[in-house]
Amino acid sequence: MKTLWIRAAMLIGLVVTALLAVAIVRAALLSPSTEPAELDPPSLSDELAPITRLAQALTIPTTSPTPDTPDLEHFRELHRQLEEWFPRVHSRASKEVINDATLLFTIPGSEPDLPAVAFLAHQDVVPVEAGTESDWTHPPFAGAVEDGYVWGRGALDNKHNVMALMEALEQQLERGKEPRHTLHLIFGHDEEVGGTRGARVVAQRFQADGVKLAAVYDEGLIIADGIVPGIEGAIALVGITEKGYVTIELTASSEGGHASMPPKELAALKLARALERIHQHPMPAAIDGPTRMMFEEAAPHMDFGMRLVFGNLWLTEPLVIAQMAKSPSTHAALRTTFAPTMLRASPRENVLPQQATATLNIRIHPRDSIASVIAHINEVVDDPEISVTPVGEMRAEPGPLASMESQGFLALRDAVHEVFGPIPVAPNMLIAAADGRHFTSLTPNVFRFQAVALTARDLERIHGTDERIATEAYLDLVRFYVQLLQKW
Repeated sequence: MKTLWIRAAMLIGLVVTALLAVAIVRAALLSPSTEPAELDPPSLSDELAPITRLAQALTIPTTSPTPDTPDLEHFRELHRQLEEWFPRVHSRASKEVINDATLLFTIPGSEPDLPAVAFLAHQDVVPVEAGTESDWTHPPFAGAVEDGYVWGRGALDNKHNVMALMEALEQQLERGKEPRHTLHLIFGHDEEVGGTRGARVVAQRFQADGVKLAAVYDEGLIIADGIVPGIEGAIALVGITEKGYVTIELTASSEGGHASMPPKELAALKLARALERIHQHPMPAAIDGPTRMMFEEAAPHMDFGMRLVFGNLWLTEPLVIAQMAKSPSTHAALRTTFAPTMLRASPRENVLPQQATATLNIRIHPRDSIASVIAHINEVVDDPEISVTPVGEMRAEPGPLASMESQGFLALRDAVHEVFGPIPVAPNMLIAAADGRHFTSLTPNVFRFQAVALTARDLERIHGTDERIATEAYLDLVRFYVQLLQKW
């Protein structure tokens, strides 16, 4: 028996050694993909004026309209400024105003049989949380330019993209460069609240009119600077899909009455048990789809230690999943997530509620669907007295995968290299929601990317205090759009 155990141990040792040898060889053989050979150096005719115009645009508080605050006057003010700042775009393009605020510019291409290209951005910004205004280095709508930054709400989400696109197109027209493909610039006014009266209406119009699209470019992922483990410099992360979105209400019922005589079963307790079961039984996690594609593209650019790990996911996936699960941002890339965001029960502290309701905001991984999410919740909750109901107008299945072989991706990749140098360009998944999702029925090639180099600290400023963009980063964004536009 002792001999048998020795032989088993030796066999296990040989297997482990062989696996490690294979992993080391695979890591050593990984090499970065070939970069484009010919690059056109980008240039801008003026660098001060674009920064000044962006700063002024940030002074206009175009917060997302809601039923309680439907006023659109600030959007009209921005429209008047755009008309003044970009006369060539307004004279060359046809302009439509959708639902009094969303802008649709169309420039016919010289080859009308070619499919069109759509560029999306949004004018609306999230409000500044009441009571935090004094925490800002500069007032959130002051549009200050100081210390090498433009400060203000919308500097990173998403007025900078509106302005950069207009700057780039104005420059192209000034230089007499006409597009071959028809170009659509779509600037929504309600992206932060779902885009249902802006971008979605435009997409429905395109669908009815039979518009053919080669590519859609929208906000999304970034040029990550020092964020991806194992890569010291920058890497461009391009969202080739995004998570789906659905809001679910869980409602538990029980008898009401006076709080001084509570029964054994309470609606709130039923609901609490259901929420705990959902938390303890998440949907499966895996490194697949765009997340695995990102690691495969990024691994050759990593240091050897990280290359050994991420270049051998066939062996290391359980370890990587365990590590990614420790951070909310990376955990979200692994699975469908459930976030209880609202709880409602009794209207008074001394009244037993007849119903207790929890609202779950759910972001759906591409391997799942709205139907499979609802089925999972019903199975886990396993209580016929708790209803599971999708609510809200904002609802979307996960997006299809955009092709990395398509003209749309290759044009984006080359424009990145022309502005930022031969940095890696890797696919990934947008875990949030953007207006581009409304256009996936027109083309799967929706690319969610903003060509702005950001650090982890910069990301915290989006929707937060002291939102800002470096002046040079903004000029690079304009340069990127100049390069991208001229490819179409």
